[in-house]
Amino acid sequence: MNTEEIIQKLRKIPLFSDFANDESSLLKVCKLINIERFSAGSILINEGESGDKLYILNKGTVRILRNTLNNEKYTVALLNADDNIFFGELALIDNDKRSATVLADSNCEVLSIHRDGFMKLCEENPLMGFKITLKIAKRLAANLRRMNRDVIVLFEALVNEVEGNF
Repeated sequence: MNTEEIIQKLRKIPLFSDFANDESSLLKVCKLINIERFSAGSILINEGESGDKLYILNKGTVRILRNTLNNEKYTVALLNADDNIFFGELALIDNDKRSATVLADSNCEVLSIHRDGFMKLCEENPLMGFKITLKIAKRLAANLRRMNRDVIVLFEALVNEVEGNF
């Protein structure tokens, strides 16, 4: 994969949408990219382990898995590279544990960005770092709002179930 192909992929990734028409900014991001390949059945990210990379799915499909309280895995989503998917973005700004497992559902190719490289980019290009971090924050906020709605629905279902039993 050459630099131009990577830049074309980055243009399609929502995290970098502010720079879609700014080739020089995309080149800076491109310099941070490592290409990694995973065989079908391989684990890219393991829930509970710490991580330090963002992944952009370039080829293939991945399955996002979560653990139940009984430590049984269930599929949350099946993601395809054609959908311009990225995951693991919180690892760019946070040292905490991964919140899900990502399993290669087919042979996959990902573009990865390591936290250290991202932090250096932020130091050298504060506006660029701010815009990318803001995209991460907006995505996190949307996820939090969705989870809050889900908790309310689950709580109401539980209350209705309890009331129905008495």
